[in-house]
Amino acid sequence: MRSHSSPAVSRQRSGLTVVEVLVALMLVSVGLLGIAGSSALALRSARGAAQEERAARRASTRLARLGAAGCARAISGSLDDADGAPIERWTVGPVNNGAARLQATVFWSTARGRRTLTVESALLC
Repeated sequence: MRSHSSPAVSRQRSGLTVVEVLVALMLVSVGLLGIAGSSALALRSARGAAQEERAARRASTRLARLGAAGCARAISGSLDDADGAPIERWTVGPVNNGAARLQATVFWSTARGRRTLTVESALLC
């Protein structure tokens, strides 16, 4: 005698259900949002690093110019560029034990506020 099984039990399943497709789409969308967020953070970090590098270069160049001028001609001053460019301030301290203290500070604006970088050196007299 043959046993008869119901058609619903013997039918093999092929394909994906709607719930499985929705879960897969949710996982993919969360992954893509994570990648987009990481990319935005990386771009912000790269922009900030470039601005900081530019400020460090300007401060180092200012100190080199003061050193090239020598103790007699090195004086304090400032440079305010237009159009949101960094602002420079430098000071030359009094000669003490044959050396003058130099300090160059660069200010610049970012989306999160004003940033400052200060570099110090000594000028042998």
